[in-house]
Amino acid sequence: MTSDYLLYFFNIPGLSPTALAGLFLLTLLRVGPIIGLAPFLGGRVTPVSTRIGFAVILTFVFLPMVLSKAHHVELINFNWKFSLLAVKELFLGFVLGFFVAIPFFIAQSSGILIDSMRGSSAMQAQDPTMQNQSSSIGNLFNYILIVLFFQIDGPFIFFDAFLKSYEVVPPDAFLSTKFFALQMPLWTTGLSIMSHIIALCVQLAAPALIAVLMTEVFLGIANRLAPQVQISFLGMSLKSLVGLLILWAGWFFILKQTSLESLRWLNVFDKILYSWHP
Repeated sequence: MTSDYLLYFFNIPGLSPTALAGLFLLTLLRVGPIIGLAPFLGGRVTPVSTRIGFAVILTFVFLPMVLSKAHHVELINFNWKFSLLAVKELFLGFVLGFFVAIPFFIAQSSGILIDSMRGSSAMQAQDPTMQNQSSSIGNLFNYILIVLFFQIDGPFIFFDAFLKSYEVVPPDAFLSTKFFALQMPLWTTGLSIMSHIIALCVQLAAPALIAVLMTEVFLGIANRLAPQVQISFLGMSLKSLVGLLILWAGWFFILKQTSLESLRWLNVFDKILYSWHP
């Protein structure tokens, strides 16, 4: 932290140390949940001390921008109003963190669907970035998407949208009643998330699912033609092999589609933020 950084705050007329400390804490409460929920920032796999330290560093980086968006920062004081503002900032942090993690849920669910169809759903493993049980291909899709997210500058696009959230909801202002209206894009999008996730999961897993289904049909026909042959013993191995082969053949398409969906979702995320305007 250089002297110029400190002088920037000291030269602002009417800004007391108490108000600056309060603004810092409010910013930290919005940044903190995102650090804990966003898989591309480590999610829950990183130690708590590391997450807190990273959140504090980002808060110091964002603080000048947040200060410029605040309406009456000099009125911030540690009273009952500050407690309500803190709850509001924490709530917004969890909402933003949940929405930015949706592409990773989609990628992971698509891999779980493929493993389920090829008979490998029992091979569950812990995904440290999402803190849930996932299949091997689900973990692979999640890790690949994290790499692609950095390749398309996803974190920078997200943080740019995150700073825009202070334009529509300043740290020293409360949420408007429009925010809680059921017609808000935030809530309508939230209600349609499940169908959106299912549709994208099926689209990403469709080639492997169709191949496994055709293998099932082939095994059924073979079993009818030669009932004395124990086709069922070959079924699991053959379906697993076919699923992996189709996954390998369509790997470029999967990478391209996940990148496009991530960028598309970041654009939707940006529009949702601007819909918060009172």
